[in-house]
Amino acid sequence: MSVVRLYDEASIFKKVAEGDEAAFRVLFDQYWDTVYGVALALTKSENMAEEMAQDVFVKLWLKREKLAGVENFDGYLFTIARNHIYNVFRKRIKTAAFTNHLLDYAEDTITSSDAPDKHLLCHELEKQVAGAVEHLSQQQRTIYSLSRHHGMSQDEIAATLHISRHTVKSHMNKALHVIRDYLRHYSILEILLMCFFAQATFFAS
Repeated sequence: MSVVRLYDEASIFKKVAEGDEAAFRVLFDQYWDTVYGVALALTKSENMAEEMAQDVFVKLWLKREKLAGVENFDGYLFTIARNHIYNVFRKRIKTAAFTNHLLDYAEDTITSSDAPDKHLLCHELEKQVAGAVEHLSQQQRTIYSLSRHHGMSQDEIAATLHISRHTVKSHMNKALHVIRDYLRHYSILEILLMCFFAQATFFAS
C-alpha cells in the first residue's frame, strides 16, 4: 500500500527526533489510517484495532530519537507495528475465542490464498491443521469437515447425520479443543502470525 507523502520526510523526521509534537502529528495523520486498517483486518475488532494503532504510535514517539537516522520509514513503522501486534496476539492466544479467530483466519488463508510468496507458509499451516484433525475421533472429523470445509450449519449437519443439534455442537466444541491444544503444543502460533503478516501487504516493500 503506497502512501502519498505531502512533506519532506527528512525534515519531518529530524523535527520529530528533536521532540516536535506538531511534526509528529503530521506523521500520525499520514499513517494512522494505514496502521489502523491493517490492525482491523487482522483482529476484526474496531476497539482492538484502535488500541493497537494507538500503542504503535506511542512506541514510535518513545523511539523518536531514532527517526533522524531512518531512511525507510515505511519499513521502520512496519517493524514496530508487526512486533507490537505479534506480542498482543501471543498474549491473546491463551483465550479460546481468539484462538478460534486465528483458526478461522488460517483456514480462510489456506483456501483462498494463492500468491506464490504465501504458498509455503500456508502449506505448512495446512499440514499442521491436518495433523491436528487426525487426532479427532471419526465423528468429530466428519462434523468438523462439514462445518469448516462445506460451510454447513449445525442444524444442517444434524439433519445430514441424523443426530441432534446438541450432539453436533458438543462434538464441534471437543474438536476445536483438540485442535487448539495440538497447535499450542507444536508452537504453531508463529506460523499463524507469519500467514497474518504475509497477508498484510502494507508498508513493507
